[in-house]
Amino acid sequence: MFQSLRTNELYDDYVVFDIETSGLNPHKDKIIEISAIKYIDNKPVDKFSYLIDPQISISEIITRVTGLTDDDLKGEKTINEVLPMFLNFIGDYPIIGHNVRFDYDFIEANINRLNLKHIKNKIIDTLFLSRITIYDSENHKLETLKKYLNLDYNSHRALDDCLTCNALYQYCKNKRK
Repeated sequence: MFQSLRTNELYDDYVVFDIETSGLNPHKDKIIEISAIKYIDNKPVDKFSYLIDPQISISEIITRVTGLTDDDLKGEKTINEVLPMFLNFIGDYPIIGHNVRFDYDFIEANINRLNLKHIKNKIIDTLFLSRITIYDSENHKLETLKKYLNLDYNSHRALDDCLTCNALYQYCKNKRK
């Protein structure tokens, strides 16, 4: 289904989103943070950001990468509570993410588990956009592109990654005009 939703169209009204997870497997690991920023006419109008209690212990590796600990997540809302709110937030706007297939697979795995309505939004991947627009970057990882664009956001935290992703989207969009 993901492939049929991907688009190379560029929009002025959209939602950028990002997640942090307890691992790499969408069927086994858990979403521990989800953030999104809604843009209308390329300007931020609303944001959505939640830490999520995965109801499991997260590994030291994930804590090192994200800075999040079990104590940070314990007692927060669960994905069962947050995911329906996230789906409501994105509505039918095109959604944008970096290496968005990873995030999409986690969202869809949880949608399936909770029997929620599947995402039918158009999906734009800034990883793809950067590869066809930026030729002089060491690689196309979001952290590398953040440095390439001289951005001063944190990495591996969902809301800051949304800000980085949006700056990258706007950069690529302007280069393609």
